Amino acid sequence: MRPWAASGLLGVVAALAAPTELHAQQARAPRVAVGPFTGERSAITRGMVASVFSDHVGEIELCALGDYNSTAERLGVGGGADEAAVVAVARELRLEAVVTGFLERRPNRGYRLQLKVMRGADGTTAVTQSWEFDRIEEISALGTEIWDRLSPSLRQAPPRVTPAGPTRLPSGPAVTPPVREPGSGSGRPPPASDDEPVSDVPGLGFLQLRLGGGVAGRSWRIPVLGERTTRGYENNMFGELQAAAALLYRFNQQRMGFGAEASIGVPVGLSSQGRDAAGQPVPLASSGYELMLGLTLASRPAGGGMMRFSTGMVLQTFSIDTARLPREMQLAPTSYIGLRVAGEGMIPFYARRDLDVGLLFGGELRWVGVGADLKEAFGDNPGTTFGLGAWFGLATRLDRFAPGLGFRLTAEFVRYRTSYAGPAALGTASDVVDDYTRFVLAVTYDFGADHPRRSDAASAGSTFLGPSQPARGRGASGGDPYGPR
Repeated sequence: MRPWAASGLLGVVAALAAPTELHAQQARAPRVAVGPFTGERSAITRGMVASVFSDHVGEIELCALGDYNSTAERLGVGGGADEAAVVAVARELRLEAVVTGFLERRPNRGYRLQLKVMRGADGTTAVTQSWEFDRIEEISALGTEIWDRLSPSLRQAPPRVTPAGPTRLPSGPAVTPPVREPGSGSGRPPPASDDEPVSDVPGLGFLQLRLGGGVAGRSWRIPVLGERTTRGYENNMFGELQAAAALLYRFNQQRMGFGAEASIGVPVGLSSQGRDAAGQPVPLASSGYELMLGLTLASRPAGGGMMRFSTGMVLQTFSIDTARLPREMQLAPTSYIGLRVAGEGMIPFYARRDLDVGLLFGGELRWVGVGADLKEAFGDNPGTTFGLGAWFGLATRLDRFAPGLGFRLTAEFVRYRTSYAGPAALGTASDVVDDYTRFVLAVTYDFGADHPRRSDAASAGSTFLGPSQPARGRGASGGDPYGPR
């Protein structure tokens, strides 16, 4: 065979083999290492994160920690996590990506872990993610989430280039370039979209306040075969103001809280009237209030919504001066005091990281005793009085405007039922029904609620700060659009 023919044949074979070799390079699992960690208990944290990645050998080719350490020492970069040190080790070990980390203590309780994926080719940042937890041991429980959130950036790392010939980057989702600020040498994360699903809504505040008002009503009656007797009271249109406060000890990353609560409701503009023996309208002096004291357990899930359970004492009074009415129409001052157990929840049907709207619902049971005036008037040996209550409505958290700010609109109903027996000054009332209704609009505020943030925010090209690294640009912490807290 002539020399020129042999050369042509070799060229054809090389051209046919090149795509196959390129495909093999692209299909090869990315070679990854868990690089240096800084901050609190860095060695333990690095080992636990490396264990997370070791569960996915096959999807990635994981470099041993010892190999990375020895190579870094040999190259004279030690435990450096800067771009130059990472690139030097990555080129020596042929790494597509290096994962570095920083663990810090949170001001209140627990830790915050920040992981960064750096590209081995040039040391640029592919993604930065952060997690918060109470104990370091919880890192193992977060293994699946850590992998799910970091693995896409590992797969997007450029393939290893060999001298055999030209290659091209694998196709895949485009990586958003960092946004450069004027006069800054570093990038910051692109602005997060307000329409992205919520992943970490603000937690509970240590002090929760509620102030509201609305329209209330009361109906007291003695039903006999479904009909009303002449003795009764009905007023469905008077105002009421409400105030409530809860002081919480928070735990579980401020997602749960336990503490004390108190609330009070006072009628406003309450006026009543009846008719005397001649049938003429008679104004009746009226007053009342409702006071509740107790303990509460509250929860605010990371995905939005709310749950609350309460138990404690309730005191409710409602007094009407009926002395000017005929005897068969006279009533006695009403009071109930006893135990209250209640539960409340909000199911979110629209949840974003800075806006939470949902359906509010709740119920309560009151086990109370009636006051001395009622016993004297209708029977000094009453049975146990149970009060059943329920409410529903809409609730929202407007953390976009102020962390912890919210509103709620509710319709509330409580019914007491009492059976009287024994000597009575006004006459035995047998079975009595006492209903209270309210329609209330209230504003709520949680003092100490966290600012809204995306814990899964990807910050391409962002600055990753360790304890010995000064802030660059405007000092924004990589991966957290609200900066360090």
